[in-house]
Amino acid sequence: PPTGSRRAFSAGVTTRARPVRCQAAMASPPTDTKAEDLGIYSTINRPDATGRFGKYGGKYVPETLIVALQELEVAYAEAMRDPAFIAELDELLKVYVGRPSPLYHADRLSEHHRRADGSRPEIYLKREDLNHTGAHKINNSLGQALLCQRMGKKRVIAETGAGQHGVATATVCARAGLQCVVYMGTKDMERQALNVFRMRLLGAEVRPVASGTATLKDATSEAIRDWVTNVETTHYILGSVAGP
Repeated sequence: PPTGSRRAFSAGVTTRARPVRCQAAMASPPTDTKAEDLGIYSTINRPDATGRFGKYGGKYVPETLIVALQELEVAYAEAMRDPAFIAELDELLKVYVGRPSPLYHADRLSEHHRRADGSRPEIYLKREDLNHTGAHKINNSLGQALLCQRMGKKRVIAETGAGQHGVATATVCARAGLQCVVYMGTKDMERQALNVFRMRLLGAEVRPVASGTATLKDATSEAIRDWVTNVETTHYILGSVAGP
């Protein structure tokens, strides 16, 4: 192309070009536009009763699990309205788990982060490590074990990575007399041999998972396969940030 055209093109794709104002792209939406229309959803009243955030969310699972999930939803709703269930859970959290766990003011850690202007944050540690089994995991496992008993199921499955959720689940199952099967990747079993020993000591069956990366993701997949196969008799106590 002619020299002048090349210069114009170069100016258009370099920082030497005068900026172009894109007012149309910055235009405000019409005043009658709803936040939901822009994909913006308040979390104050979400999720709704169906577990959705507007048009997002929901359950995407094999049909085999729909009945089990509906059963769990009904059992949970009924349990939350049952004063006897709430009282039993509260009592066990107090005398069995050891809650409420203390809130500790970490003064030296707060001082370590003192700012140049002399101010500092005040850091507090919620000592969930002082709970029975040494982590927060038992808060979830205990409540779900009570739900499992309420639904009349005798077998529990779980997945675990570092082993803390597996230990917590094995513990509450031992207390409740429930059969417990924990899926764990073989690599995690090697790294967390002590927790494997604790689970087995509590009567749980630890099933090694060697497929894929042999870690938590694959253990979760195997647990879901088990659940699909034994859905009528088995409750899955999920301990990971995953779900249908």
